[in-house]
Amino acid sequence: MLQAITKFIEQYAKWLGMPLVVLMSCIALSLIIIKPSALEQFEMKSLDFRFQARGPIPADPRVAIIAVDDNSLAEVGRWPWSRDIIAQMVDKAIGKYGVKALGFDIVFSEEQVNKVDEAIRVLRTAVADDPYTLNNLAWLKQHRQWGDVDAELEAVIKKYKDKLVPGYFFYPQGADVPELVLKQMPAEVELMQSLAMTSRFTKEAMLGMPHIAGIEGNLPRITQAADAIGFFNFFPDSDGTVRRIPLMAEMDGFVYPSMAMQTLRMYLDWPDMAVVVGEAGVEEVHLGPLSMQTDERGNMLLNHYGPGRTFKHISAADILYDRLKGDELRDKIVIFGVTAIGVYDYRPTPFDSVFPGVEGHAVAIANILNGEELRRPASVEVLELLAVLLLSMLAGYLVYRRPPLVQGVSIIGIPLLIMGFSQWMFTAQNIWIQETYLIVGVLLATLPTALFGYIIESRKRAFIHDAFSHYLAPSVVENLAKNPDALKLGGEEKHLTAFFSDIASFSTFSEKLTPSELVAFLNRYLTAMSDILLAQKGTIDKYEGDAIISFFGAPIDLEDHAVRCVVAALEQQKKLFLLREEWKEEGLPEVHVRIGINSGPMVVGNMGTQSSMNYTIMGDHVNLAARLEGVCKVYRVPILMSKDTYVLVRNEVSARFVDRVRVVGRSQPVDLYQPIGVRSEVTQTQIQESRAYEQAWSLMMNDQYEDALQAMTILYVENPECGLYEVMVNRLKMYTQTPPPNDWAGVFNLKSK
Repeated sequence: MLQAITKFIEQYAKWLGMPLVVLMSCIALSLIIIKPSALEQFEMKSLDFRFQARGPIPADPRVAIIAVDDNSLAEVGRWPWSRDIIAQMVDKAIGKYGVKALGFDIVFSEEQVNKVDEAIRVLRTAVADDPYTLNNLAWLKQHRQWGDVDAELEAVIKKYKDKLVPGYFFYPQGADVPELVLKQMPAEVELMQSLAMTSRFTKEAMLGMPHIAGIEGNLPRITQAADAIGFFNFFPDSDGTVRRIPLMAEMDGFVYPSMAMQTLRMYLDWPDMAVVVGEAGVEEVHLGPLSMQTDERGNMLLNHYGPGRTFKHISAADILYDRLKGDELRDKIVIFGVTAIGVYDYRPTPFDSVFPGVEGHAVAIANILNGEELRRPASVEVLELLAVLLLSMLAGYLVYRRPPLVQGVSIIGIPLLIMGFSQWMFTAQNIWIQETYLIVGVLLATLPTALFGYIIESRKRAFIHDAFSHYLAPSVVENLAKNPDALKLGGEEKHLTAFFSDIASFSTFSEKLTPSELVAFLNRYLTAMSDILLAQKGTIDKYEGDAIISFFGAPIDLEDHAVRCVVAALEQQKKLFLLREEWKEEGLPEVHVRIGINSGPMVVGNMGTQSSMNYTIMGDHVNLAARLEGVCKVYRVPILMSKDTYVLVRNEVSARFVDRVRVVGRSQPVDLYQPIGVRSEVTQTQIQESRAYEQAWSLMMNDQYEDALQAMTILYVENPECGLYEVMVNRLKMYTQTPPPNDWAGVFNLKSK
């Protein structure tokens, strides 16, 4: 048999090798198309590693940041500052130090308290009855405009409206938008629509863009004073890392650019903006002569230059107090934001877990200005699909049936080459290749192929395990695998429990199914029944069509072999009840199964020839178990066991006596018992019903046929679905007409198997 198994595996390997490679390559191709979230996360981390491997690179000196840093807070005061201070700082940054374009990474959404109004309130509260004070209050009311600090900021924005871009924050679709924001939306929309980009978009492209559901905008007077505004939202990836930035958002058919785009537009002296839209969504954004590639949602991949403070940071206090020297800000693009610890918004990037959000906008501007954004051209995405398929197949071919050294070099070397090439494309060409899918494809094609080759060359114990795992319980297989010498001809006598089962009327319903339907049905049935037998540590001897022959107690000794066998039979009947419901819904036959069980001494071992053997049981007690399965048909019960089995299980299993019979081919009568259930699960009603039946049978044994018929009829009327009662009622009717001989010992002689 071992020779046959070895020969089969060798033949199997000849045609499975390369088809396995092709199959795994196709799976790899499906992964890059589906893009599972786990692999996407891994690829994101791989991209971060490429940034770190490349290291920091010089940032564009034309881009700088005016930062409200810790020094500024120490000198000027806590944040937020009064609008007149911000106005002074902006006026000096542009008017004195020559900033060419300045974007705000902050929003002025609420009016600041008028200082004169606050003074009036305090004076009125303190000395409300003093005539002199009342005169002063009147004078202050006449000059309340002196305390309107928002007007000072508005004036500065009007003065430099072609150089300033106020920022705002929007709530994307699906976010919880505050009611106050929703109320202010109509006014915000009216102010913003004149500043929107114009382009023709397909419906799909519009749906793909970030949708503005609510706006946390500036005061209307601030927005009206400016020539351009822009949002400063970031949308980090699922792991919280900032790797891309939206360049535009959509609302009511209008497209609104980001603050970074608007600030750069001012710096470039107002070039036209346009969007290139394909069937899938946004493809490119043009800003005068500059173009930047985006994904279908209009997000640009950021090419980070390094950790925080890679760009030049100018302290806002240095501008306020005129401490700048030379032309540090002249003709530069500047983003104004907060970087003080505990105040500013920080976001993880590939270089830095604490990266100032304001600097993210500087990265975007520098990327666009120099054409340095990360790109994934459509041609690269197509080539990736082809590369995953072809590289996987090539790697699998190099591994298939090759020496271990070649396999090792292929499995390790090809992924290393992929990583090296993707790093070069990233560093030299600013192109992002999704190397994770290429590497996974290579590993999917090579590792299973190499493993399969190892299995082919494995020792005989592995063959034994594979061959017998479908027929024996796992413990039996392990025993044989550890002791291959056990696979030899011969047997031994042991006390076991035999199990025989058969589908009732199998020939009748099998004619209603096609061969393929019948095979599928039987496989489903046999699998369910076999799983129960194996779970109870039974050994499956063989399958004969729909019949299952099994035994308990060998080759592994089981003291409770009879209990396990009967419990398995009961569980099978429970499982069949559920399966019949499924088969009924599927239009399949609702089959019933008969089970015969007997315990006693049997011969067990390997029977057959040297080249073909079977681990099986033989003996008179085996034959009786087979007979009892057929007797179930006579008494119309699902399970019958002999008294020998009943004696072994009665402490664990509740059963009722059925009858005393003499089966064909056996002279000694056999007491039949029907298992009802595990004692802990049997109800009092079932116990009383069993006793009533046994009392009726005792009346029959005492020649009280009329009384026995009356008692059995009552049981039949109360339980018409029980075939046993109908069988016994008919027999007792016959006995009332033609009683058995006076010397009858209560044995019913069966005339067929």
